[in-house]
Amino acid sequence: MTQKTKTSQTERHQESLKLAAQSKGIIPYLEQEVVEYRDEVKAFRAGQIEEAPFMTFRLHQGVYGQRQPDAQMFRIKVPGGVLTAEALEGVGEIVEKYTPLKKGHITTRENIQLHHMTLEDCAAAMEILGRVGLSTREACANTVRNVVAPPTSGVCPDELFDIIPYLTAYVRYAVRHPLTQNFPRKFKTSFTGCADHDSIISPLHDFAFIAQVREENGTARKGFKILVGGGTSIMPRLGKVLYDFVPVEDYLRVTEAVWRVFDRADMLRKNRMMARIKVLIDRIGLDTFKEMVDEELKSVGPIDPTPLMQLDEVYSETPPPLTTVSPNGHQLPQEFLHWKKTNTAPQKQEGYYLAYVTVPQGDIKVDQFPALAQIVREYTGGTARITLEQNLALRWVPEGRLYDLWKALESVDLAEADAHSITDVVSCPGTDTCKLGITSSMGLGRAIREELLSNIDLLNDPMVRQMHIKISGCPNGCGQHHVANIGFHGAAMKGPAGQQIPAYELFLGGNYGGDKLEDTVYAQRIPRTKVPAKLVPQLVRLIATHFSQNKKPGETFNQFIERVGTEPIKEMAEKCADIPSLNGDSQGLYMDWEKTVAYKVERGEGECSV
Repeated sequence: MTQKTKTSQTERHQESLKLAAQSKGIIPYLEQEVVEYRDEVKAFRAGQIEEAPFMTFRLHQGVYGQRQPDAQMFRIKVPGGVLTAEALEGVGEIVEKYTPLKKGHITTRENIQLHHMTLEDCAAAMEILGRVGLSTREACANTVRNVVAPPTSGVCPDELFDIIPYLTAYVRYAVRHPLTQNFPRKFKTSFTGCADHDSIISPLHDFAFIAQVREENGTARKGFKILVGGGTSIMPRLGKVLYDFVPVEDYLRVTEAVWRVFDRADMLRKNRMMARIKVLIDRIGLDTFKEMVDEELKSVGPIDPTPLMQLDEVYSETPPPLTTVSPNGHQLPQEFLHWKKTNTAPQKQEGYYLAYVTVPQGDIKVDQFPALAQIVREYTGGTARITLEQNLALRWVPEGRLYDLWKALESVDLAEADAHSITDVVSCPGTDTCKLGITSSMGLGRAIREELLSNIDLLNDPMVRQMHIKISGCPNGCGQHHVANIGFHGAAMKGPAGQQIPAYELFLGGNYGGDKLEDTVYAQRIPRTKVPAKLVPQLVRLIATHFSQNKKPGETFNQFIERVGTEPIKEMAEKCADIPSLNGDSQGLYMDWEKTVAYKVERGEGECSV
């Protein structure tokens, strides 16, 4: 940062905390940061700042370089996945004005990413976000990334208490904090209010808070079970229990102590590619890590979360009045009844429903943003929530208005049923934009959907329909392929004459969303097996058909794999890997999905660890 715009990290953090109570969003907006960003961009364009320090600066502002020259990915943090109608309109305005492809992309970490933006346009976009209560601050870099929560927070029948106020305080304490600006590596956090139903995949995160309530002297005391050290990529680890119970008045104290231990782990700074907190715990052991945290706690004074928990009234939800449910349900369209069955669930508040909006692969079109904003205003309590499956959840919908909601969604092509099913494929952007991408994961996701949707008889099997498919364009796992029943990550293989072919490695038997932490299971990689990208949809159909025809009554896919093993599926994959020589009939195998040129691995240097 240029000298004239420097402000100490401590001063900036204190300013941010002071603004929290009056902030329009969870992350306080600081206008001065946009001024600084514009100054830095001008200085960079003029050659006054070298690329490396400028990259570090812009990443803290949520601006990430794409594989295309001078194109930026603009990552919008959505803490807890909470989106107001005004926020949807604001993002839509940015999409309309500044994105060539006229769409936004929901990620598996409840962010919204916009692509192909210029450095200069990102500044104007930051101002729009500030106006509607959103921010890109520390959406990238080695910082505390976006903090996720279940879309059911506050309305789930099983939750112990609503964790959104505690998540809010955590986010506000973390952003711009001097300790969090240059961690050894990124730091991902989750909150859930359900101790017995883990819909946020708590063990997958670096740091996870799980609501607990204990009876002490006849009084119910709120707190959290805290997990640490989860993560996927090439070294998948499930988070371990650091503390079984931390009272809510102490959870930020524990947070600060954990941050200190992580920040001071100099051994991690020697290799940024192996610098996640899971690596530290692997090397020194959980017991030693806990001892270090306990030692730090001795010098961490009280940190009262209460002043940081207050949400601006714009985030308050006002339930619409309940309406009478139509007595003529049998006359309603079958399409609606199917959507109601697969995409809605009753809230703990009687008469109200949560409705999931299926957003294929997380892409929202420019005209859908204002339409969604209007839908949120008319049919919900005032907010939408992003899900880990790249969908949206609408809350506080009266049961009597579900049909009207469905019709409104249908008018903007967002009324697809079977949310979170086998056809609701999750995918990272892959080579469409990411420097680290190896394959076109988005193209493959669309191809798999088409293959499955053309096999209606297969989808009529409810056990097949409940399966999950997730795709990552490289081993880093942004598509969360490790927790899928059938997962894929991008790779490359060679044809008979040595030409490169886009391919995928196969993972089987992952699971998430169970009734206890132990139900989160990472999939097993099928070794020494790569499948050409163009044959993956065929393989998925073969796997699903094999399962449908050979399972026992009520047997899930994972139970089936445990019973019969992976060898039959491995044989299917190996047959798909038998590549013919390049000729007119086979040339499609040598191209990636939705590409028209011969495939070649073109992997740049990513910015995740800068």
